[in-house]
Amino acid sequence: MDPIERGGAAASLGALHPHRSDAAERHDPPLVVRRFVTGVALCPGELLEEVRGRLAGTPACAERALWHGGIHANGRPLDAEALPASVPAGAWVAVYAFEHEPEPVPFEHSRVLYDGDGLVAVDKPAWLPMQRTRASARISLEASLREQLGDASLVAAHRLDRQTSGVALFARGRAGAWAARELAARRVAKRYVAVVAPPPERDAFEVEGWIARAPDPARFRFALLPQAEPEARFSRSAFTVLRRVPARALLEARPETGRTHQIRVHLAAAGAPVVGDDLYGPPFATGAPSAASRVLLHAAALELHRPDGSALRIEAESPADFAGAL
Repeated sequence: MDPIERGGAAASLGALHPHRSDAAERHDPPLVVRRFVTGVALCPGELLEEVRGRLAGTPACAERALWHGGIHANGRPLDAEALPASVPAGAWVAVYAFEHEPEPVPFEHSRVLYDGDGLVAVDKPAWLPMQRTRASARISLEASLREQLGDASLVAAHRLDRQTSGVALFARGRAGAWAARELAARRVAKRYVAVVAPPPERDAFEVEGWIARAPDPARFRFALLPQAEPEARFSRSAFTVLRRVPARALLEARPETGRTHQIRVHLAAAGAPVVGDDLYGPPFATGAPSAASRVLLHAAALELHRPDGSALRIEAESPADFAGAL
C-alpha cells in the first residue's frame, strides 16, 4: 500500500526497498507517489504543471504519468485522450509515476492456449500485469489481448500476480461469464508449481487459516491469521514436493480457495517461501538460494466444466527459468 501524502509530501516506493533484481528494475520500476488536494479549479495544462512541480527532483515525468493513466482525480484515472475541461477545487489528486519507463513484456499470439466457449486462455508471461494498475492503463495482458484479438469485451476472469506465469483466463463479455461463476463457486481445479527455499520438511502438507491485509507502509501484502477476524477470509492449500535439490525444492500447489497472494503467504507460513519472493521471504540478495529474477510461481493447469457438463482442461508448460532454478 502506498504512503498517503498531503500538501506536497512525497516518497519513492523504490527507495523503501532498494534491493531488487535486474528484471524487477526493468519491468516493474519503482513508483514516485504524490497526493494532494487542489486549492482551485485547474484546467488540464494547469494540472499537469502542478504535477510537474510535485515531481520535481525525482526521475519521474508528469507527461509519462498522464500518458499511462497514472494521474487520478477523486479516485478516477484521467484519460490522456479524453481529459475533462477542468479538475474542480478540493479534488483529491493522486499521482503514480514510474521512475523510468518499464521495459515492455512481449506477448505473442502463440501464447493463446484456448479460444472457445466465450473464453480465451493464455500462457501469461511473467512481469505482465493481468489488468491495468494504478500507474498504467496501457501495460497489461488484458489490453494486449483486446488489441490482438480485436475484442474490447475481453475481461480477466481471475487474477495472477504480476510476476506469476502460466494459465490465465479471460471472458469474452457475457459469453464467458459462466467461467467467473465457476471460479467464484470453487468448482475450478487449479494446479501451480513453485520453487521454494529452503525445502519444506515434509513431502506433503496442507496450510490453512484466515488471510487479511497486513500493515505495511510501502507494499501491498497479506498475513495468515490463526483465527477469524473482521475482513479476513478463510484459505486452504495442499502442497506436494516433486523434487529436492540442495537448498531448494520444486513443489506442486493445489489451492482450494483463491485469495490474493494465497500460495505465497501459505508457503512463507510453512517456512518454505517461494524463491524470488522478497515480499514474503528474505530480502533480495544476489546469489542467495532464496533469490531469483522473479517470483518462481507458475500456474501449470486449470480444469473446469463447461455449461453442458463437459470438462475443459488447460495447461501451460513450465518456463525455462524453472529448469535453471533447479
